Amino acid sequence: MIEELPREEQDRLHHRYRNSDLFRHWSPLLCQLEWELEELDMTSVWWHTERQIETLRQTQHDRDEMIAYLFKQMREDFKSIKLLNGTTLVRTDDQAEQSAVTVMCVLMTQLMNAVEPEHEEEDFDNRPMCVAIANLLRNHPHFIMLMDRFFKRMKNNKGEKIVITPADPMNIEAVLAEMDETARKEIEAMIEKLSDVTMPIKSLLGDNWQQWENVCRKVCLSPELMKVLRDISPRNNDWGINQKMVCNMIGLFCNVNELTVSLNSINNVLADTNVGSYLRNHADFGGYNCAITRAQHNTLKKMMGAEEQ
Repeated sequence: MIEELPREEQDRLHHRYRNSDLFRHWSPLLCQLEWELEELDMTSVWWHTERQIETLRQTQHDRDEMIAYLFKQMREDFKSIKLLNGTTLVRTDDQAEQSAVTVMCVLMTQLMNAVEPEHEEEDFDNRPMCVAIANLLRNHPHFIMLMDRFFKRMKNNKGEKIVITPADPMNIEAVLAEMDETARKEIEAMIEKLSDVTMPIKSLLGDNWQQWENVCRKVCLSPELMKVLRDISPRNNDWGINQKMVCNMIGLFCNVNELTVSLNSINNVLADTNVGSYLRNHADFGGYNCAITRAQHNTLKKMMGAEEQ
């Protein structure tokens, strides 16, 4: 099941994507699909594409072998949508498959966009993933239609030739470069906030502090994890962000890196209130002291350098 994105979140994501040439190229095509075929809205399509990219980015070996698995997962996930009013929209198998194909089409063009002009015939790191998507969907009518529409759109609304600036989605810093100023400021503010609230444990982390800051940066560049960070928990905590999640992250960070510092020592200096239960219960999924899901926990572990199992 997927969730309907609130209008506020859609607006926030639009700021994140709107400077991307590729997003602007796809936008009218995705809008047409929304009213013609009851497809997901353009921002949601891009959001789900970014989630697949995040998974691929964290896969250390044979990323192309993940393509079929991700497609199968999406076909299942897109069968129902949890709406904002609390009800569930049940979709047909064909609708779910159509949405999965749409996301895969957008994903393929993003991966292809890593190629610099006049180097199209050269090999590049994303090629195996692009080939995997093309081989999987090349006979699918929806894939063929989308690719035809994508490549036929040659001019923008001003009648100018469309130029799409190369950008490799597998490079996480390229994500920041494509955001508009509003989105970039929000990300930078959250990175600074995480540094400020965890500064009391800098001496305890010692040589691992720089790695911790790098993890915080990666978390803030992830739209899914950033969304959780903004959800203030517990309410009225002094940090003004998701204190539970940050403490879960610290506990997990100590675990992944096998740090000798005790969680009690961290608890004593980190906050004015006792956060020890949040530090210890980072894997108590669904429990009061844990703010992250199992999937998000796995994502964080990979960001922290844990080896794939």
